[in-house]
Amino acid sequence: MKIAAQLQKQRQIHGLSQADLAEELHISRQSISKWENGTTLPSFSNVVAISDLFGISLDDLIKGDVQLMERLEKANRVNKVSKILLFGIAIAIVGDTLYQVIGISTNTLESWLVIPVLVSFFFMLKSVKWREFNKALTKPTIVWGAIWLGLILIPEIIDFVRGYTQGMNG
Repeated sequence: MKIAAQLQKQRQIHGLSQADLAEELHISRQSISKWENGTTLPSFSNVVAISDLFGISLDDLIKGDVQLMERLEKANRVNKVSKILLFGIAIAIVGDTLYQVIGISTNTLESWLVIPVLVSFFFMLKSVKWREFNKALTKPTIVWGAIWLGLILIPEIIDFVRGYTQGMNG
């Protein structure tokens, strides 16, 4: 059942007018009307508030509304990317602080990080839902991703070639 029909049904079961529900949610009556006629969708925070107000689970409230589910999933993707960036930066800051406090050499640090970097990268790749990921990629994302990866690999390739040639000459 679409959220529009579910919202109207729950509102009527609880004996609320659109104006009453709007007042409870601190929004306009027109917003409730737009949600019920399917013109717009409520935000996630409003969906949660409606669920709490009517005493029904989020699953019961939004199950079957594909459009709302897709919208909420898109909003959730952004949050997940933000979490990756924030946690990654936090780990880097903590690592840098430890690196400076302990006073280990860069070579030692790099040798210690090889295994955790490879393991975390492997598990990250293993956990990605590739079909969904592929659908989300745009042409600019692919171009910028390729540029980013190429720039990251330049020093690695230079080191590899230098090491190889020194090994062959040495």
